[in-house]
Amino acid sequence: MMRRLLTFWLLCLPLLAGAAAPAGVVTIVDGEAVLLRGVAKAALAEGLRLAPGDIVETPAARLVRIELDDGLVVDLGPETRLQFVPRLTGDAARRMARLYLLQGWVKLTAGAKPGEGTVLASPTLDIAGFKRSAVLAVLGDEQFLFAESGEVTFLERSEGRAGPSQTLRSGEFRSRTGTDKASVAARPGPAFVQRVPRPFLDTLPLRSKQFAAREVPAKPLGPIVYDDVQAWIDAERALRGGFVLRWRLLARQSEFRRRLQEGMAAHPEWDRLLNPEKYLPKPASAPPSRPVSLFSPAPIAEIR
Repeated sequence: MMRRLLTFWLLCLPLLAGAAAPAGVVTIVDGEAVLLRGVAKAALAEGLRLAPGDIVETPAARLVRIELDDGLVVDLGPETRLQFVPRLTGDAARRMARLYLLQGWVKLTAGAKPGEGTVLASPTLDIAGFKRSAVLAVLGDEQFLFAESGEVTFLERSEGRAGPSQTLRSGEFRSRTGTDKASVAARPGPAFVQRVPRPFLDTLPLRSKQFAAREVPAKPLGPIVYDDVQAWIDAERALRGGFVLRWRLLARQSEFRRRLQEGMAAHPEWDRLLNPEKYLPKPASAPPSRPVSLFSPAPIAEIR
């Protein structure tokens, strides 16, 4: 019964997505990759169409490619976590972000229609626009941005706030570690080039037309467990709120609920759901009664 429900959720969610949201199709899966959709997970497959809110993770994949209907091509490297059309709070441009990179490697190649708003958001840097191709890596406390071809416009983020718009010229490379000041070089050094996923260096043909006439179903891998989504539940504040509504059913499971309670400091948005008694209105207190003494004179009104 549970497996049938998970399959139904995985198949129907794309049909429930808003028509105005950008569409994307997975066209290359080289290695092991996973789709998190609703409260279920599935094996990522070539030809699978993505729905807003879908999370793609590449624990053991060399390359995953997503082609969007506006021509944007998104390549993911190994050990990458990316959300398609995230639900973000904040300024209007960021709320329109088409992608959110929580960790890992992403290469963006522009299409004919650039679209509006933020192209890609991340915990520490948002890409507002780019001309041809750019590579962004978020690896622990390290952050790298490479304007591979054409200019890249971005905003640095710190403690949830965005700094002024900045631009990298074509070929420039920007790196930053932790809270240190970022450095910009005319080109990336050998150390970065050695770390870039090898498929990012290849020119691969577009394949979305091959899947235009057929639907590829998601192959369910079972329900989500806490370890699958902890990194997202503990993400930046602008992203966390949407997951409370999305995964509230999972909080009914004792283990999932216990882990949420233990880590509440990292995701306080869950406290109202898990501990509603703390947020009940306090009962109105009765006015203090006036003490009466047998030896006090009676009030004048009572004497009359």
